Amino acid sequence: MRTLRTVLAALVAALLVAGVLSTSAGAASKPERIIDEIPPSTKQVTYNAFKLKGTVLEPQVDGTTLPYANQQVKILKKKCGTCKWKTVKKVKTNADGVFKTRIYAPERGRWKWRSKVDHSNGYANTKGEVWTLFFR
Repeated sequence: MRTLRTVLAALVAALLVAGVLSTSAGAASKPERIIDEIPPSTKQVTYNAFKLKGTVLEPQVDGTTLPYANQQVKILKKKCGTCKWKTVKKVKTNADGVFKTRIYAPERGRWKWRSKVDHSNGYANTKGEVWTLFFR
């Protein structure tokens, strides 16, 4: 009887481990889109406004990329390193996958900015680089 319970417990444990590994491998296998941005610190429009411009591309199986055309890109910001990201704007890309928007620096302190594209059509969530804007 003990042998049967031991074998049964080992079988159940093996099935649970196989299920966990298959779900984590499935989530990791989704490709990410490519977000290419121009640093906003080099594109100052007014004393506190900067232009953020970027391109979102979708890599294909054959090695080519297609533009992420007419889709939504979220612009996120946070005040500190431990604060949560908050969605500030939702910007649409054009037919070439390009998005443009203005972001603003605070009069005091620093804000961190980032762009994000949510998961869809077999692609995982994709996050752009983090930019910090402030006055000196």
